[in-house]
Amino acid sequence: MFGLDFLFAAALWALPLAGLPLLLHLLFRHKSPVIPFSTLRFVKMSVQRTAAHRRIRKWLLLACRVLLIALLIWAIAQPAKKLAASALGSDRSVAAAIVVDTSYSMLLQDPQVTLLSKADAAVQELLRHQFADAKVAIFQSLASKDHPEQLIDASAVLAQWSPLRPQPTIVPLADRVAAAVALLQGQPADEKWLVVISDFQSKEFPHPLPPLGNGQLVLLTLQPTDTRSAGITKVSITPQQPIPGISSGAAVEVIGNPGDARSVELNISSADGTAISQTAPVMANLDATGQAIVRFPINLPAQRWIQLPAKLTADDAMPWDNQRTLLVQIPPKQSVSILSQEPSAAKRFIQLALDPSEGGLSDWPLSVKTGGPPANSTVAVLTRWPNAATAAALAESARRGGNVVLFLQPGLQTTWAALPAEEKDSLSQLLPSPPIEGAGETVCNVAIADANDPLLEGITDQRFQWDSIVVRQMTPLSAEDSASTILNAAPLDPLPGSRLRGLLFRKPVGAGICFTMATLPEPPFTNLATHPTFLPLLVRMALDRSTASAQNIELGHALVVDLPGETQIQIQGPQHELYRIKSTDGHFVFTGAAEPGIYTWQRVSDSQTLAMTNVQLPADESLLNYRKPRSIAPPGSNVVVVSSVDELQAKIADLNKPQPRWSGPIAIVMFLLCVEALMGSTSRSRKPASPLV
Repeated sequence: MFGLDFLFAAALWALPLAGLPLLLHLLFRHKSPVIPFSTLRFVKMSVQRTAAHRRIRKWLLLACRVLLIALLIWAIAQPAKKLAASALGSDRSVAAAIVVDTSYSMLLQDPQVTLLSKADAAVQELLRHQFADAKVAIFQSLASKDHPEQLIDASAVLAQWSPLRPQPTIVPLADRVAAAVALLQGQPADEKWLVVISDFQSKEFPHPLPPLGNGQLVLLTLQPTDTRSAGITKVSITPQQPIPGISSGAAVEVIGNPGDARSVELNISSADGTAISQTAPVMANLDATGQAIVRFPINLPAQRWIQLPAKLTADDAMPWDNQRTLLVQIPPKQSVSILSQEPSAAKRFIQLALDPSEGGLSDWPLSVKTGGPPANSTVAVLTRWPNAATAAALAESARRGGNVVLFLQPGLQTTWAALPAEEKDSLSQLLPSPPIEGAGETVCNVAIADANDPLLEGITDQRFQWDSIVVRQMTPLSAEDSASTILNAAPLDPLPGSRLRGLLFRKPVGAGICFTMATLPEPPFTNLATHPTFLPLLVRMALDRSTASAQNIELGHALVVDLPGETQIQIQGPQHELYRIKSTDGHFVFTGAAEPGIYTWQRVSDSQTLAMTNVQLPADESLLNYRKPRSIAPPGSNVVVVSSVDELQAKIADLNKPQPRWSGPIAIVMFLLCVEALMGSTSRSRKPASPLV
């Protein structure tokens, strides 16, 4: 009746007892005795009206008593309406969407089985039992571009089921849940179910879930009881463009439980994974935030591509993040020519800085020669302004992509005005500005103008003592148009109105760069040549950085490489699989990287390696920060939180049982019966005694 069931239907046999007050009234009714009295017409009329009113109240009281007893029996029988229909064996149509978390954090072992395996078993269990007769759609962390989610028979889903595999997270899982809600809301099914299976990482649920409406939302949480895990989230190197033979620094970032200590080791290997060297393990002591940075001094060999794999030496519950690799490209050996108009100490200092072993180290990236035409890079020591032909040759070398480094002898500003226009035009393409005439000489210290310039990477902290470099004389210049200042000269005893002067400038010229140093690196002009920063500074200026073709990206992102002049490229994956892609402008985009490892970009004709891309697993999957499912659930009584399929089955069984809601009405009826009985007893006790005859 009206979709109601009775938990104690036998109590309904007591309904006839509701007529007991009426029966008692009929059995024990009696007429009032007639007592002779004097004829009083008005008194008689009043008595008749009062008796009629009493009869009406009496019958109303009887009706209330009958109704209250009937309601009491009805309530004791516990009429109940089902709050949810069963998804098992129901004749009603059922649509279900299962959103399963397949991110890499689900590879955590709890205790011996990964969370992803538990999720896989839970999905299959739901398909075999709870949703066996339903239309089901499966949503994973990564949406399929070729096969959008749609509702199909659960048996068909099981027939084509394959074990769940970890996937990169492009969008939060909360957005995938929103897509599942949109799919269900567009269905005409009688019942709608949405099941979310996840460990409920905070990064996966940055905002609450959308309401499902008239469906049932189930949050199946697989949060582990113990999250004792640590992982490496980043490996970096300083400077980013290292130089063989010059010491570099590597930093390894570790995350885990606050207060833990983990041993970290860093190896150096070739591009194919062959070990070259290994550092001694260093202990990473995690701070109160669960983070630590371990630093290693390293010397890199002269190989074009090198891998720096860092790993934790002890196993834990999530092994995949215990190792992380950085791909580093070493600049290929390049030729640099030194142009000097006359022998000088500056030329000798420059030559030794560019090649300290003077050809004795095969690993050294620069092959230095003096004189001759400009090479890949050219360092010019200008004790006087060059002629028009030399100036034009330097400008052309820069436009073609070479680096040009100019050292200017102090005092050249006095002869600038007398130069021919053609010579000025060629030099103006290289210089940051025309020399400023009439500037006085002031003893200065060097100050860093742009600490973020890649030329100064790793050599800007206090231990390099830039202020110990003294500049006594310089050619005054300023940064105009596209030029920028890297180093300044600050007066030791500044006069009122004095300001910083530019010492080292950078100016793009075509595809190359021109660096201008406003003094010569020799006494008495400056002590720069003997300062420890001079060698790395000069070598970096001489190296052509445009050849960098090593990339480090995370799985799930497109691989992008610019290879001018190429129209077809062959890519070799980590398992030696081959892909071919084409481009009309040398801009290549590859979206087929399905697993981590080294992807090699090769020329098709001769398989020459042109670039490499190191694909890493997502670092933020190591951040095990969980949310309570209730905190992201939409408000409503249609939300169920469980921790296993067995618990879900029990919850579904409870939802499909009739739910009594009559405890309150029973209490009210009992209270009213008591009140009525009390009032009747009180009224009888106050009835006046009959007069004595």
